[in-house]
Amino acid sequence: MNRDTIQGWLRGRRRSDAVSFAQASREDPIVQSFRVAREVQRFWQMARRSVRPASAPARSSEPTPTRYEELTKALELQDRPMPLTKFERAVPDEATLIANMARLAANLVIKNYCDMKASDRSVCAMRDQHAKAHGCVNAEFVVRDDLPAEFSTSLFRPGARYRTIVRFSNGQGRPQSDRSPDGRGMSIKLYDVAGETILRGLEPRIAPAGEHDFLLSSFPVFFCKDVVDYSELMEAVVAPSGTWREKLSRTLKWFLFIARYPRQFYTFGRTAVVRINNPLTATYHSMSPYLLGEDNVVRYLVSPVRRDNDITPWWWSFLFRSRSENFLQEALVRDLTPAPPGDDVVFDFSVWLCHGARPQDVEDASLWWTRPRDRTVSIGQIRIPRQNFLTPDRVFDGERMMFSPWNCLQQHRPLGSINRMRLAVYLASLQVRRKLNMVGP
Repeated sequence: MNRDTIQGWLRGRRRSDAVSFAQASREDPIVQSFRVAREVQRFWQMARRSVRPASAPARSSEPTPTRYEELTKALELQDRPMPLTKFERAVPDEATLIANMARLAANLVIKNYCDMKASDRSVCAMRDQHAKAHGCVNAEFVVRDDLPAEFSTSLFRPGARYRTIVRFSNGQGRPQSDRSPDGRGMSIKLYDVAGETILRGLEPRIAPAGEHDFLLSSFPVFFCKDVVDYSELMEAVVAPSGTWREKLSRTLKWFLFIARYPRQFYTFGRTAVVRINNPLTATYHSMSPYLLGEDNVVRYLVSPVRRDNDITPWWWSFLFRSRSENFLQEALVRDLTPAPPGDDVVFDFSVWLCHGARPQDVEDASLWWTRPRDRTVSIGQIRIPRQNFLTPDRVFDGERMMFSPWNCLQQHRPLGSINRMRLAVYLASLQVRRKLNMVGP
């Protein structure tokens, strides 16, 4: 207890002693006992206050979404590349919808970061989509020697070879068990590519020279037609559900979306139930359309060149194999282990050509191309050698690496409002992620 506090109390007591003793001689003994008890209580309370440690200040460093609001407000949103190609048509209020989706993606990065930080202080901010990687592997992209001239570009030159990185991932924005229903992703980055990509022309500080990206997923088409219904879907996905009013509002949003867009909701559900046992035996799709040259509209298709013993029926794995939370990464490790030496894992890289493409074929990313003259054309191969890809340097580079559909040459420009939205969304996610992790370009 503080000495000055006690001395002050004693001085006060001495000044009132004469009165106290005079009163005590005239007071009833019971009253006197109550008075003594009250004085003891006051002394005890004062003693507790003097020795009680000061209350700890609130932890201002506690990560909460509110703390990072300024990051979202300070976003530098890239506008849509203009002019549009002859295959594209802008949707109503497109610029506003894209800006809203970019901020939503940034907020998702922040929210997921804060939620994970509460249980693990060492966690880093992750992508708003495809956060959990199964592995980043070295590969080689080889263009076929006999590629037809109508599909040749400055990138797709017959016989061309490119050093490549392939990132396999889950679709969700937060790491979760591989057993959970989810889409699977395959991101491809080519190096030593001649020419400037669209993204490098827009953001030279972010996009290094000589790179070219392809982004693919495990379902053939996108689950939304355009940025209009995508924005309505995301409003339902991220709607709060803490109170009963919020739960009711969220349920209403889902009901309205399903009623207005039944086909999109059906496709959305199907993307999460595609069953994949091994990233190296799955087929991947760009889902959205891209330009090829000047007059061709295509989707990209990457499928494994399988041997008979590479195929395991899904029901066999379901019944007889116990799966861990990271069974997809374990499959990569098992099939790419350097010892004993073995053959490369080979994927065929093809384009799905939309014959006589119209704006409705391009602007509706959920549309299946099934006309008789639509066809698939092989462009080349992706060859993945045996390797150890779980080294600390490779894991770090894989998390820091940037992939964007707009990190491509002009002859391979992304098409449609979904892709125009992805330009702003990917950049917003990248900006916030790097600021949270305090990592520069």
